[in-house]
Amino acid sequence: MDFQYSGEHAALRDSTREFLAAHGGYERGWTRLCTELELPGLAVPVEYGGVGATLVESAIVFEEFGRALSPLPLASHVFAVHAVLRMGDDEQRHRLLPGLLSGALVAAFAATGPGAGDAVSATISATADGDRTVLDGGCGPVLHGHGTDLLVVAARTDDGVGLYAVDTAAPGVDVTQLPSFDISRPVARVALRQAAAERLGTDRDDLERVLDTARVLLAAEMLGGAEACLARSIEYACSRTQFDRPIGTFQAVKHMCAEMAIEIDATRVAVMFAALSADDPDELSLAAPLVKAQAADTFTLCANTATQVHGGIAFTWEHDLHRYLRRAKACEALFGSSSRHRALLADRAGL
Repeated sequence: MDFQYSGEHAALRDSTREFLAAHGGYERGWTRLCTELELPGLAVPVEYGGVGATLVESAIVFEEFGRALSPLPLASHVFAVHAVLRMGDDEQRHRLLPGLLSGALVAAFAATGPGAGDAVSATISATADGDRTVLDGGCGPVLHGHGTDLLVVAARTDDGVGLYAVDTAAPGVDVTQLPSFDISRPVARVALRQAAAERLGTDRDDLERVLDTARVLLAAEMLGGAEACLARSIEYACSRTQFDRPIGTFQAVKHMCAEMAIEIDATRVAVMFAALSADDPDELSLAAPLVKAQAADTFTLCANTATQVHGGIAFTWEHDLHRYLRRAKACEALFGSSSRHRALLADRAGL
């Protein structure tokens, strides 16, 4: 596989970075993000209104969103888009995807718990009620769950776990905003009581591919956050002086920055490999849990190390570094911890 970014990839990265710098807020940025840059539909086929690119392009965008610590709901929304694309039938894709890609509908992926694909761990049940399906139970935290139009929920049936689309305005749907450790990204709890739902699919392999795709994109976002921590550390180390010298000239600070750079380089290769493996289910099933665990560890290490490089100022509320540390710890918990993902990798590899 070729791990080199093309000129088009660099242009996409630069345009996304410029967009986030100019239109980072939700109200100003969401519509333009969907209609002008078409970011939610990058990896969606043209026949459904998408761009027809690959997961590599989506990973580049997610990396920039992580670098900017963007509050826009792209992650949860794109996870939901991939769920509809992978598990919905052709009629559902043609009906739901145009609104999701244009931003007219905002969706949230409510299956980010550690046992999202496990029937034993599922906290929502799906039952037949005449000619419709109803859901009962609750789940959380759901990224950007409050204020959305559509939820993609994992629910347990007699046949296993499936994904279901739920209209948040329907009777029996209660979405409550929760306090969020990551103050730059809100979360919510979803409670369902005989709530009508539309089944997207129950195929276990398709569900795992949706979750693995989400893991790869989340890893790309964490990579971007780690890169931002390193960049801020280098900038600070070059400008902050002690004993009439920039602190970046001290060996201890050099070593901390070098350790961050080494881990980031390794994680970048892993993210690119995983994104390039998206069309190979067997390769993706191994790459996704590996890269999710590695990116989570790298982001946490870089956020902690950057705090040490900055010293006392990093512990103040006014400095941005605590936001990166919060995002790192919150992302680490999504879909399960790093140890859980390494166990999943070992299980899938037959070790």
